[in-house]
Amino acid sequence: MKRYTPKILISYIIKEFSLSLLIFFIIFSSLIILSTFVEEIVFFKNKEISNNFFLKILILTLIKSPTLILNFSPFITLFAGIFFYVKFIKNNEINPMSLSGFSLNFITLVPAVFSFFVGIIIITIFTPASSQLSKYYESVKQKYSDNDNLLIMSNTGIWIKEKKNDDTLIIRTNRNTKENFSELEDISIYYFKNNIFTKRVSASKAIIKEKEWNLYNVKITSENFIKNFDNYKFKSSINLRELKNYFTNSDIYSIWSINDQLRELRQRGYYGQELIIKFNKYLSLPFLLFCMIIISTIFTIKINYNLNNFVYIFFGVLSGILVYFLSDLSIALGKSGKIPIILSVWMPIILLMIYSIYSLLRNYD
Repeated sequence: MKRYTPKILISYIIKEFSLSLLIFFIIFSSLIILSTFVEEIVFFKNKEISNNFFLKILILTLIKSPTLILNFSPFITLFAGIFFYVKFIKNNEINPMSLSGFSLNFITLVPAVFSFFVGIIIITIFTPASSQLSKYYESVKQKYSDNDNLLIMSNTGIWIKEKKNDDTLIIRTNRNTKENFSELEDISIYYFKNNIFTKRVSASKAIIKEKEWNLYNVKITSENFIKNFDNYKFKSSINLRELKNYFTNSDIYSIWSINDQLRELRQRGYYGQELIIKFNKYLSLPFLLFCMIIISTIFTIKINYNLNNFVYIFFGVLSGILVYFLSDLSIALGKSGKIPIILSVWMPIILLMIYSIYSLLRNYD
């Protein structure tokens, strides 16, 4: 039997795995684009969009989809790995390679290391492009928000433009004192009607619950009177969750810009929890893709048994759910302060890496 050379075999494995990766990239991309297209139609169906409605929605969908696809890259890698190794089993290629002197670790490590470098390429090259697309998408979506509000964070604080009945309100707050935007300090609310200033409401602090703002140490000033209140309720048409999401949408920042943005946010009193999570997700992505390949070998070449394709799909979906649940649970613990926020991102990766190293050592020939 002709003995394989490492160079030829590595080239062959990378070629076959790249094909599997491409197949599942297309499958996941198609599903994401389709579901996003339907979601955008539902959102924009009652908006005033002139001409070519479906074409404009399709363009917005294509702009939004790259970020979603990149977020699904671990699962794309997992299913690509399963498909790749199942194909090896069904084509009976494992035994000839073993007889040629190559261990299962070799067949595992080549796609795993390749996936690691794919992860580096994703975070260094593709995320800057997807973040710019995501930023443009957010700016377009903002124009069609129900309340026609405008939210800006600048060196002078957080500025909010709000349409309320016949009034236009300009709200400025000095800083955010809570990570979930439940408390604001040094608030000024300027009322305008037909572009004419009518009154100003200022407060030292606001505690926000959904759309109700409880203002404290309030002073209301108009042309005709000045009034002071210990507390005052202000009804806003802006949902607190929307306000938080606007400032914490980490998808609009690439790995190259996220640290600068985090520094600016902290200068204005916002800790930037979501940006810290996103930055560490970027850093951990190559390691996660590496682990996805190791996981894909558990019920494929490790047992080397030809199962029904639906069984492989079931195990793949189950593994993806477990990884997602573990990651989500860990980050939830980090957000609640149970564990450090950075550790909450890395803990699942560390556990998966420990398993991967153990799996490789156990099968070391």
